Amino acid sequence: MYRQGDVLIEEIKEIPQRKKTKETLLIRGEGRNHGHYIKGGDVDVFQSTDQEKNAKGSIVTHYLDIKSEASLDHLLIDCGRYTSDHESIKIPPGKYRVIRQREFNPYTGAIRMIRD
Repeated sequence: MYRQGDVLIEEIKEIPQRKKTKETLLIRGEGRNHGHYIKGGDVDVFQSTDQEKNAKGSIVTHYLDIKSEASLDHLLIDCGRYTSDHESIKIPPGKYRVIRQREFNPYTGAIRMIRD
């Protein structure tokens, strides 16, 4: 497992049949000009379904088939420069699902997105 801010990348055995995309932005930050990108290597990115995005608990946003080492980078969206918020994380070859994490507040009983 790999975690960067509100993004969790979890290894899986098989990727379900999903539509392939060329988009490398996995999660867009809230209210700021940054995002979590998968970069480098030979990577196929697949979109999740609406049901996976609206499921209770964590939300699956993408699936990754990484064929050679890639990196999870935290970049400014408008110019592609690195931010100082998170270090890049090397991701080895494998099949993964990308999860936008949520958290439960036991005092209010509310579930909300983790804000990065």
